[in-house]
Amino acid sequence: MVAAKANAAQRTGLLSIICIGETQSQRAAGRTLQVCRDQIAGSLPIGMTPAEVIIAHEPLWAIGTGHTPTATEIADVHGHIRMTLVTRFGSEERAIRILYGGSVTATNALRVLAIPDVDGALIGGASLKAIDFDAIIRTVAANATRVGSTGRQERAASRSP
Repeated sequence: MVAAKANAAQRTGLLSIICIGETQSQRAAGRTLQVCRDQIAGSLPIGMTPAEVIIAHEPLWAIGTGHTPTATEIADVHGHIRMTLVTRFGSEERAIRILYGGSVTATNALRVLAIPDVDGALIGGASLKAIDFDAIIRTVAANATRVGSTGRQERAASRSP
């Protein structure tokens, strides 16, 4: 179903944000990387180019819980996502942004955005409260040159208010 929706978006010229992520039981069983790889494979339509897609990793167990994986866990998953994209797209995969979503707050946003292969954040619940969302934006904007460890600092800085 996700691939069909991404294909429909592609046909109309829209950019697709494809969200992937593991449940707590999948995580506990050590299946996180396999689950994410399988979700990417099943979600990207044939013919989709890197310019037409963003991947967002949202561990289902972390969404809205206040729990965030460790920096090492996020780096491992995002590195695996990057390698999965290399297999699919070759060197063109660098055009694909990989976002992290899952209880991103003003307190942890800088730590999350400094992790290799994290190209941005997908803000969920915190975006529903203006004060919380504003705190994330201000924290990131004030530290724009410190985020984007994948070589995308200039993109973060250019978007700052």
